[in-house]
Amino acid sequence: MGREKLSLEVDGVPLIRRVQNALAGHCQEVLVVGGVRLEGVRWVGGERPGAQGPLAGIEAGLAAARYPLAFVAAGDMPFLTESMVGYLLERLGRSEFLAVVPRYQSRIHPLCAAYARVLLPRVGEVLDRGTRAVHEFLEGMDEVEYVGEELRQFGDPDLLLMNVNSPEDLERARREAGR
Repeated sequence: MGREKLSLEVDGVPLIRRVQNALAGHCQEVLVVGGVRLEGVRWVGGERPGAQGPLAGIEAGLAAARYPLAFVAAGDMPFLTESMVGYLLERLGRSEFLAVVPRYQSRIHPLCAAYARVLLPRVGEVLDRGTRAVHEFLEGMDEVEYVGEELRQFGDPDLLLMNVNSPEDLERARREAGR
């Protein structure tokens, strides 16, 4: 986007607030790691120096989380739904897996996924070894459940998993929200 994007509005609501609203129904606490500070949301700074990417953000969020399960969501997902968040958290809570991650059309979405807090030491270990990509971390784990087509019960997965990364994405999100 070339600028701060989480305050950009879709259907009159900032992107970050749309994500917060989707999380609030199933998460007893909502944390924001770095970036924007929101009223009613606990802000968490990263523990590692320098911008080390989303995996370091997951580490900071898991370290600050007060509950055994956490939902990690990028702040620029305009169509994330409360029902999908609940589904992924419930699925994680009823399984032996340590993460439940959407995989749709051969692409994984680790920044829209449920994680067990017990993963914190593993995340730290892979960061210490120089891994920065969340997908690389997940590829090294056996305890990940991937979900895909079942997400259709919550809407169009292309929209549910959409991020706003460009002006064109923002325009599409605004257009879709108006339907």
